Parts: sequence; structure tokens; C-alpha cells
Amino acid sequence: MRLQVALDITDIRKAIQLTKDLCKVGLEVVEVGTPLIKTYGLSSVSAVKVACPKAEVVADLKTADVGALEARLAWEFGADWATVMGATNIETIEEFVKEGRGLGLKSIVDLIGVQNPEARAREILEVARPDMFVVHLGIDVQKRTGLTFENLLDIAAIIKGLGVGVGVAGGISEREIELILKRGINVDVVIVGRAIVNDASPQLRYVNLSKALKEGIRKSL
Repeated sequence: MRLQVALDITDIRKAIQLTKDLCKVGLEVVEVGTPLIKTYGLSSVSAVKVACPKAEVVADLKTADVGALEARLAWEFGADWATVMGATNIETIEEFVKEGRGLGLKSIVDLIGVQNPEARAREILEVARPDMFVVHLGIDVQKRTGLTFENLLDIAAIIKGLGVGVGVAGGISEREIELILKRGINVDVVIVGRAIVNDASPQLRYVNLSKALKEGIRKSL
């Protein structure tokens, strides 16, 4: 179970500095968020990769079409992982995953906005096997509906049972990490954005969250 930091911001200087700072305290996976890519293009992926070469970099493209092309572009700009929308055409997902696998780029299907994530994951697995599905509670949905992080964990557990990697995202902090550990759900990646990026001391917050995650795993063994 790894901690992934999502840079869902539009300030490239802040993103690079945050990556450098977090790199010093053990950053393993960093996500170049969709807002950053939309503002600065895929060169932002390269910049973040240079800022912490030892960390794996996720290009959160949220691809909706031309799957093979966007997978190739992510790889060319230095991404280790890239995302495709689970709600898009099945053909696009298939092309994205296939191209990524041929290049050595790992593929993530983001299930944000999908009404029945379990059914969609099963449908996708019939034609393509991505490296990971991310069960994602979007910011707008968190603000306006009654959906909770607990709901996400139920879905994540089911998808993990399909024999594929799974990540969780959506307003995660210490409380949500505690819930993951308490439920004993073996997610592969826990994605944290605002709780670290907007903290007064991102390094300390990252260390504390990472410590809580790792210590919780050890206790469960």
C-alpha cells in the first residue's frame, strides 16, 4: 500500500517545489494533476519527474478519446503511469491500455462519474486489463451529495477481488487512512491531495500520513 500525492494545482513553481521538498522525505508516487496538465501541458510531467527522479510519476490525463495517442504522449514526457476515464468508450480504454503496455507505461482507469463502478470494471476487464482501477469520489460530488468514503471502500474491496490493482481517492486524510486499515482492505494506492498540498508544512504532513499508513499495515500483519 503506497501513498500517492496528487498535485491538483495550477502553479507549476509550487508543484515543482513541493515535489522537491517531498522527495527529501521519501516521496514514492507523485501525480501531476489534470489542472496542472491543462495549464502547462505535458511538459509539467517532465518537470515534476526531474524534480524527483526516484519517484514514480502519474500523468492524470483523464483520457476520453484517442487512447493510444495520449498513452504514447504521457510516456514520451516521462510518465510512469497515466489515467484514462472509465466512463469513456470501451475502445478508447482498450487502445490506451494496449499502447501503454507496449511502451512500458502503466495504465489507470479512473472510475470517477461511473454510476456502477463494479459493473464497469468487469466490462472493461473483458477486453483489457489495466494495471489499476481508481475508485474516486470527486470534489463536486463530495460537496453536493451524501456519498461517503465508506461507500468507496466497499466498491474498492469488490474490484480488488477481481484480481486487479485498486486505488482510492477523494478527500483523504488521517481519518480515511484509519478507516482503510480498520476495514482491512488491501488497496494498492492511497491518493492524497489537499491534505498535503494545502498544509502549512507539507513535508511533515506527508511523513505523518505515510507513517500512519505503514504502522497500520505492520500492526495488521
